[in-house]
Amino acid sequence: MPHLKIDSEKCIGCGKCVRICPKQNIQVIDRKAHETGLGCVECAHCVSVCPKGAIELLIKDGDGAFSDIKKSRMFDGRPVSDEDLESLYHAMDRNRVSCEFFTLQGAKLNRFMETVWDIVKDKESETPIVKEWAAWREDHDKLQPNPVLWDGQQVLFIFADGPDSAFIASNRMLAKGLNMGIRGFHSNLIMLSYSIDKERIREYFPDATKELHMAFVIGHGRRLVEPVFKPVKSALDFVKRLRARPLY
Repeated sequence: MPHLKIDSEKCIGCGKCVRICPKQNIQVIDRKAHETGLGCVECAHCVSVCPKGAIELLIKDGDGAFSDIKKSRMFDGRPVSDEDLESLYHAMDRNRVSCEFFTLQGAKLNRFMETVWDIVKDKESETPIVKEWAAWREDHDKLQPNPVLWDGQQVLFIFADGPDSAFIASNRMLAKGLNMGIRGFHSNLIMLSYSIDKERIREYFPDATKELHMAFVIGHGRRLVEPVFKPVKSALDFVKRLRARPLY
C-alpha cells in the first residue's frame, strides 16, 4: 500500500528524498522519485526536504507503524523543561547550522492549533488526518488524545535557510532527545497549514527571519515506547530470552 503521493510533474529528480529516507523507501528512476515499498515510517522528512513540494504523505486511520506508535500514547504527559529545551537547541545549533528554534506550549500553543485548524479545516475531504481531527473536535472526547498532538504539550519549530540545514538540526535533536528520554514526531499537518497561509502562521514567530521547514511535536516518552526509528526487534529478543530461560 503506498504511503506517499509523488507528483511527477513537480519532481526534478534531485534525490534529496532518497538520501533523507531512513528506510530506503524512495528511489529515483529516470529523474523521477518513486516509492519502493520497503517500509515507510511516516516521518515526513521527505515531504519537508523536497524543494518543489512534490511529495505528500498518505496516512489513513490506523495505518502504518508510526501511527501505531503515536496512538499507543507516545508521550507520558510531562512537558520538556526549559533547561532540557536549551540542551536540545544547543545540540541542534552545533557548528552553526544557520537555524532558528522556537517552542510553543500552553495557552499559546492552544491558540496556534486553533489557527492551524481554521486554515486546514476545508481540507477534510482530501486529508484523512483533518477528517480525524474534525471528528475528535466534534465528539469532544477528552479521554482520547488529540489526533494531531497525541498527548504532546509542546511543538518545536525549526526555521532555516533551506531544508538541508533543517534536516541536520532535526537529526541532532532526535539523537539528543533519545538520550534524554524525549521523543518527537514531525507534524505534516502543521507544515500543510504553513504552505496554505504562511502569514498567519508567522504571526506566532515575530522574531523569525528564515523559512519554517519542520515542526516537531515533542514530549517525554513513555517508558514502554520504543524510539520512533528503532524497530521492535529488542522487544522480540527479550521475549525470546524469556522463552529460553529454564523453568524451576
